Amino acid sequence: MIQKQEHEQFPFEYDERYNDLQLIQWCKPTESSMWGYYASYKIGAEWLDEKESIVVTTKRKMESIDFLKMFMTCFSSNLELKSFSKIYSIDYDKPVIKVPAFRSIVSLLIVVHFLSVVDRIKSLKRGYVHYSENLKKVKGHISLLKNERKNILGKRYDRIYCDYDEYSIDIPENRLIKKALLFSKHLLYSCNLYDAICQVLNRNLALFENVSCDVEIREVNQIKGHKLFNDYQEAIRLAKIILRHFDYSIAKADNTEGTVPPFVIDMSLLYEHYVYGLLYEAYGNKIAYQYKGITGYPDFLYISENFKAILDTKYIPKYEDETLDTNVVRQLSGYSRDLFVLRKLGYKNIGEDSFIPSVPCIIVYPTEGNGIFNPFKGNRLIDICNKRVKGLSHFYKIEIPLPTVI
Repeated sequence: MIQKQEHEQFPFEYDERYNDLQLIQWCKPTESSMWGYYASYKIGAEWLDEKESIVVTTKRKMESIDFLKMFMTCFSSNLELKSFSKIYSIDYDKPVIKVPAFRSIVSLLIVVHFLSVVDRIKSLKRGYVHYSENLKKVKGHISLLKNERKNILGKRYDRIYCDYDEYSIDIPENRLIKKALLFSKHLLYSCNLYDAICQVLNRNLALFENVSCDVEIREVNQIKGHKLFNDYQEAIRLAKIILRHFDYSIAKADNTEGTVPPFVIDMSLLYEHYVYGLLYEAYGNKIAYQYKGITGYPDFLYISENFKAILDTKYIPKYEDETLDTNVVRQLSGYSRDLFVLRKLGYKNIGEDSFIPSVPCIIVYPTEGNGIFNPFKGNRLIDICNKRVKGLSHFYKIEIPLPTVI
């Protein structure tokens, strides 16, 4: 096993086989660096070949990141559910990799994602469920063959075997989700996680209280979501992943062998979604995410009457002490001259020959936790733009601490 931290160089010569891997990339990180394979902004475990695996962990000074709290914060925004599935990927078709450092991260990440999606379901779907039962009164229609075998031949004349349909919440889709919720409960309680996740779990279980969990393995793949019900479709997809992840056995939900399927977490995208969750919690609809301009997609636009700004996340802790990269300055300067972006910010009647206002550009970068969970909440954005970038007009830096495991 080859283990590296984010952005460290690998001892590989150029080989096209490595180009299909997500954890490494052929690049030249800085002007003074040499061309080579470097760990990207992603962590996880992948197979390099049939015998050798690659493991990339978080960078130095970031070893105690609380991934679960970051992921839960992401769901406080108004983004579509499908956007969160891009943060991580898991390959169940390849053999597992023994990585003790990631023993519980993969399982818990899927469970937190699943619980957060189910938490968006406000009312349960209903449908017709078919029943075949031996009853005292006729219900639906009599199953003549079964009634003769079970009742007439046995002289049980007080019973009638009936087939009938009922409009119920106890449909296969809800049963599958309920079963995955029970798997999640077993895992969370065995890990002694903090109350916030357990509160979401209990809320979800209460919603599915009157749903059974009778789902056979052979039935799982037959259960499909519906495109009109996005919440359900994503919840069903994740429920299937959870059951497969634990090999359809609740006893494996607390596996301590330290093996994981090959997986990748995009830390840059996770941080971007995390910051959006904090911004949305503090400023609501004043934040526009990934608005399309001519020059690209700025991460965030802050739109208000008294203050307008362009914010861009950079998963690069070095910005705490160093100046901005030239390419980053050019990128944000392009956004601040983009007429589509300026009009979205609220600058009206502005054209190619108009006077271009100086729009504040803000770089948001991470630091390890300092006790402040959301520095935006309760503060105006203009008031926390107190770290100016030397030599540049209207450029600022804001550090956003990452939550850490206590």
